[in-house]
Order: sequence, then structure tokens, then C-alpha cells
Amino acid sequence: MKKLCPSLTNGSNYMGNRECRLSSAQMDKLQAEVLKRDKNTCKYCGFKADQWMTVSYLDGDSSANEKSNLVTVCPMCSLVANAAFGCKVEGIVELYGRSAYPQEKIIQITRKMRTKGREDAEIIRFLGLADKMPFKMNRDYLEKLYAFVTSWKGSFGQVEEALAFGYASP
Repeated sequence: MKKLCPSLTNGSNYMGNRECRLSSAQMDKLQAEVLKRDKNTCKYCGFKADQWMTVSYLDGDSSANEKSNLVTVCPMCSLVANAAFGCKVEGIVELYGRSAYPQEKIIQITRKMRTKGREDAEIIRFLGLADKMPFKMNRDYLEKLYAFVTSWKGSFGQVEEALAFGYASP
């Protein structure tokens, strides 16, 4: 598995920006190839599903469309890897300075505990998350923190639907 930490995408070349230089059909084909290559398994936390998995750029640069720069990610890891979106746009990611677990385990444990109906406060205590930190548009600052995807509903219905699917899976 790859190391996951809260990060930023390259804002000038964010997914969907015209600079990616691929047509929608070309991008769909490339994404399908990456999902198949990765067996629909998140390269950060190991979650596997036939729905809601997406493809992410390792370096955040959507103009770098080489397969070696693309990985399959689950909805939770995507929110962490794109902290600006998870924290500021969706408002469902909290950042902490300390944790008893690495980021990948935070995602895995959160998913398992949510499947069992546990509340955020209990999950946060179990994970040893402490020293809540504000979001800052600074990659070096973010990469030292731990992200927690809350159960609060964000602003886009597809995000909640994707996360709920992951929680319901065994």
C-alpha cells in the first residue's frame, strides 16, 4: 500500500482542468484501465469495491496522465488525499496533530467501526486523535497531520452515498 497523508492537489492542474489534454472518452478509458489494473482496490487503505472507486493522480497533477501516476482510491482516502476538498468544500474532514495510528489505519478502523454503528466521538477516542488543527493551504503543514472523515453529511449527495456504501461493506 502507498503512504497516505492529507495533501493538496496542484490547483493549476486539478482534475477536470482543460490542461489534462484528454477527451472525456479517453479519460474514461484510462480510468477503467487503472481500476482494472488495481482490481478496484484502494492503493492507500486496501478497501475493495466494485462501486464508487475513483482514480487519483499521485502527484496531484492531472496533466500527467501516465498510468504510473494514477492509482485507484476509495472515497475516504480521496477526501484525505484532497484535503482542501474534504476540509473546506465538503466540510467533513477534520485534521489532528496526533494519532495512535498511521493514516491508512485511521481509514480502515473508521470504516470498521462505522459498520458497527459507532459514533464519531468514540472512533476519535479509540484512534487516539488529539490536538485538532485548522486547515491551511500548505502541503508541508498538511502532510504532518492526520485526517478523520466525519459522519457529518457534506454538501454533495454523491459523497455521502459513496461513503455510506463503504461503511455498509463487510
